[in-house]
Amino acid sequence: MTKVDEIPIRLSEELILLMLNERSGYLEMVPGWNFSCVMAGAVIADLALADRIDTDLQVLYVTDPTPTGDNLLDPTLREIAESKELFEAQYWIERNAARSEEIVTATLERLVERGILEYRSGGFWMLSRDVSRSGSYSTSDNKIRQEARARVLDAVLTDVIPDPHDAILVALMHTCDGFKLVLSPEDYEEKLKRIEMIAKLDLVGRSVAEAVKQSSVNPKTRRVLQGKPIPKLGVVDLLRVRDFRSGNMAKAMHEIFRKHGPVVRVPFKMNKQPVVALMGPDTNQWVNRHGRFYLRSKDYIEGLERLFGASRTLPGMDGAEHFKMRKSLHGAYSRATLARRLPELIHHCRQSIGSWNEGDVFRATGTFQTHVSRQVSSLTMGVDCSHYVDELLEYEHRALVIGVQGLLPKFMLSTPRMKRGAQRVVQLQEEIIASHTSALRKGKPLDIADAILELHRNDPQFLPETDLTFPFVAAMVASIYLGSALGFAVYCMVRNPDVYSGIRREAEALFGDGREPKPEDFTRETIDVTHRLLLEAGRLYPVIPWQLRTVMNPCIVNGFELTPGTRLLVCQTAAHYSGDLFEDPLKFDIDRYLPDRVEHLQPGAYAPFGLGTHVCLGRPWVELQMAVNLLLIAYHVNLEVSSESYKLGINPFPTAAPNKKLKLRVVKVTNSVSARKHAPAPPREPDGLGNRNGPRCPVTGIRA
Repeated sequence: MTKVDEIPIRLSEELILLMLNERSGYLEMVPGWNFSCVMAGAVIADLALADRIDTDLQVLYVTDPTPTGDNLLDPTLREIAESKELFEAQYWIERNAARSEEIVTATLERLVERGILEYRSGGFWMLSRDVSRSGSYSTSDNKIRQEARARVLDAVLTDVIPDPHDAILVALMHTCDGFKLVLSPEDYEEKLKRIEMIAKLDLVGRSVAEAVKQSSVNPKTRRVLQGKPIPKLGVVDLLRVRDFRSGNMAKAMHEIFRKHGPVVRVPFKMNKQPVVALMGPDTNQWVNRHGRFYLRSKDYIEGLERLFGASRTLPGMDGAEHFKMRKSLHGAYSRATLARRLPELIHHCRQSIGSWNEGDVFRATGTFQTHVSRQVSSLTMGVDCSHYVDELLEYEHRALVIGVQGLLPKFMLSTPRMKRGAQRVVQLQEEIIASHTSALRKGKPLDIADAILELHRNDPQFLPETDLTFPFVAAMVASIYLGSALGFAVYCMVRNPDVYSGIRREAEALFGDGREPKPEDFTRETIDVTHRLLLEAGRLYPVIPWQLRTVMNPCIVNGFELTPGTRLLVCQTAAHYSGDLFEDPLKFDIDRYLPDRVEHLQPGAYAPFGLGTHVCLGRPWVELQMAVNLLLIAYHVNLEVSSESYKLGINPFPTAAPNKKLKLRVVKVTNSVSARKHAPAPPREPDGLGNRNGPRCPVTGIRA
């Protein structure tokens, strides 16, 4: 195939650019038959512009069967050329509507490769900085072309006569009512006659647009899809699944998927609404591609928001607001931000490990949650809450169980112990705000609290002061997840001696002989075994095995119709145990991530960080933090499970974590922290490690 930079910018590419809403980060048009026909029509029109076909309202025929070298166009050209009959454009548009998802995916990837779009995690796209600034991009013949939206709007709103390419764009946009999305209602009404006039300027555009219109209102080939009845599970059906009792929700939901299919109604309700579970790689792909149009997240999180006095939060937002919040916080959650503070991360980690002595036995989950929370509070919030972190985590844990899962009554947050925890939440916010004045933060690296407070200062209506507590608390809640994930990862490492040895070797190469590694030293090659162990631990024991969503628009998933108001349990990690995707899925095997296997890269196969627009924003940060922690643990201590007969049990609520019976023993301190002369944390940053001997600042409460 021809290189992308040698291929002209196609109609389908500029149609995507016209439909892209930069405020929301995704396409305006809801996927469906009309959208599919429009994208197929763009390919047909591009073939005509490339002088490979010709068409009128009666018939479409090939004028030149020579491949264009473009994988967007050639499959359609080949199919038309090999046909023994002549058909009209409408027939071929409907035939190729089945390729619309493939066309859209390839088009978006091509726009990114051209440097016109940038991709953001969560399935968001935005114009690249260069294109956004200049309002133009380069073409295959090294000419500068004005950006599609500006050109088309210029043609519609002024007397400029568009070229055939742009006239076809106008025709296709008009066919799918696209101008209602990019023009104000007043401008649309005023310019409707001009839009209709431009749409008729080009014969090919007129023919294709008319065929698309006819396909929408009177399809000739589309099979009408009837929604199948959704299978219903009884309570007994759930009780028969052994893994529910052991707490492994991902494995249990795969068993349900294997027996009952990808869409199943489960025997309980949420807020009096029926609950439907989605499972398997196909539904994972559907949520990734289309969830933004049909699902919302607000309903499941609003109970937790109310507990913290918030009305709008990142996990509770959808659409343009969600995209704006993600863009505002993207830099603070990046790997690069954590990498710049690598010495601090190493320092905090070693301080905790330094308290472990030979022969010590400790509970894995609680120890690692506290271990990670001290890092998180200092690195993300710039405060030392180590002296009350246990009370803080206990309160947040209870709030999750009550506010999200509804497993306990609300009065359980009013016990004396929980009231003290609530006071700690207030204390945390006060310390964060007091320590994040411009004077106190001068010269210090950006942290997440800085980004949140800056967003509040710049747009207090978007993020009011009443909503500040939740994002601060959310960072600490994340430490619960990370601590649980680290517990699973350490368990996997300890139970697999060969892998443990491989991680020790990587740790020795990075930290041995007094070395202080730099961020660029942590590459996929230098931490290969560590990285693959973390991937496998995340597959076998995902800490967030499912997501909760509400259907907001009627849709059909895998042939099953979902009605508005239905609560969904999106079990994205059920696919982790599929034998069709992962060889011997019950086996711990880090080799499944080697370049010649990469089983996790199969579509819809691997999703420990969630799906769709709400995929974990901090994944790059998490991957680096987890790797550093695991490597340092392997370098400094030799651990074992305290009971050789222990079989991993999982506490599934509020998120998956090793149960309290998992205890680890320090067999040997292999490289003493106290004996090592390592660089201390930068002096102006609170160390987050519970140094209780220095005087406490009367304003921030942080000890010197």
